[in-house]
Amino acid sequence: MNHMKKIILAISIFTLMLPPQTGAEEIRQIVFPIQGVYTTFSDTFGDPRAGGRVHEGTDIFAKKMTPLVSAVDGRVTSLPQEEPSWGYGIYINDNDGYSYRYYHVNNDTPGTDDGLGGTVYAYAPTISRGSLVKAGQLIGWVGDSGNAENVGAHLHFEIHTPDGAAINSYPSLLAAAHPGSFNPEAARLSAQTINEDKSLVSTTVTTCTSNTLIKGSSTAVYYCGANGKRYVFPNQKIYASWYADFKNVITITDEQLAQIALGGNVTYRPGVRMVKIQTDPRIYVVDKGGVLRYVTTPEIGQSMYGSKWSTYVDDLSDAFFVNYTVGESITAPLTF
Repeated sequence: MNHMKKIILAISIFTLMLPPQTGAEEIRQIVFPIQGVYTTFSDTFGDPRAGGRVHEGTDIFAKKMTPLVSAVDGRVTSLPQEEPSWGYGIYINDNDGYSYRYYHVNNDTPGTDDGLGGTVYAYAPTISRGSLVKAGQLIGWVGDSGNAENVGAHLHFEIHTPDGAAINSYPSLLAAAHPGSFNPEAARLSAQTINEDKSLVSTTVTTCTSNTLIKGSSTAVYYCGANGKRYVFPNQKIYASWYADFKNVITITDEQLAQIALGGNVTYRPGVRMVKIQTDPRIYVVDKGGVLRYVTTPEIGQSMYGSKWSTYVDDLSDAFFVNYTVGESITAPLTF
């Protein structure tokens, strides 16, 4: 116990190497929606657009007539036969009620920019509104229809929750673009708070405010979860993977602190560091929920973290190994 206190007290000397981003993200398990060559895509979710709008999707540039495939098993819910202002589009709902939306689907006769291709060269002949589709099934082709005529051929891809809210599709696309690999950026986006990482559910407990840092008279800092429990940072490096400093730590009385039940230990923020168990020579990345994934070759480690990838490896005490679970190995390098 005294050893633990010393570790926690040492937190005050640490700063974060990779500060967390703000705003919740969600990663859906999808197949990449373009089958073929495409150029690099970037995170433009929320960027301003004309007319006071914001960008609700991810633009993936590819040549016209590059195949589009269904990102999920689901049902086609929208397939306009007359071209709307934004061009031809396809909506697919999965079994959870999430909607995957494809915009600027091709409207040209192949080899031209005539805008006269109609639905024949927009949608695959095997689909219609109400059709059931499987992940990876051909559904149409990349184009520049609607207001993309002066932008260039690309897919504008969106994901919406069952209640219709747009979520950032970029993390899901990153994960889908590199099967068998691990993308640290996507992992960080998947858990921007400890609540998200642990999938903590809000309760009516009001002993502490969710997603805050608290302390009593000592320097030990705890995370207050959505479930009203406090979580321990086992060492300084784990704290540093989540927080840059101690500016937002709230001091409460020791009596108040004692009334807040302990919920367990915090694990590393996904994607920030790699770990090695002291009794095991293997190196692992940390995925969401404290899942450790074995990095099978040095080349894979370098593809994720660069030539100095070994400097991202922390020793993890065997005593804290029980806070983690072992998941699928990383078998492919991260390529762009």
